[in-house]
Amino acid sequence: VSCNEMNVTNIFADDKRGNNTEILCKAATVALQGHSCHRYLKGIYDNLLSLVEHKEPCPVAAGSTTSLKNFLKEL
Repeated sequence: VSCNEMNVTNIFADDKRGNNTEILCKAATVALQGHSCHRYLKGIYDNLLSLVEHKEPCPVAAGSTTSLKNFLKEL
């Protein structure tokens, strides 16, 4: 599987996604999961966490998945 097609948790699939802070924190977690494929995702991870003023990624429950490419488009 190519890096763009790797599966990541689809945090945008849930109708009850929560507030923007929670979404950005979860997005940081997903970005960190994909940084082994793309180094720039580490920078996205750091920036997302700084936006929500967290020092660690938020937990993301297993659920439906999407490709890394689609996740980045949604983000």
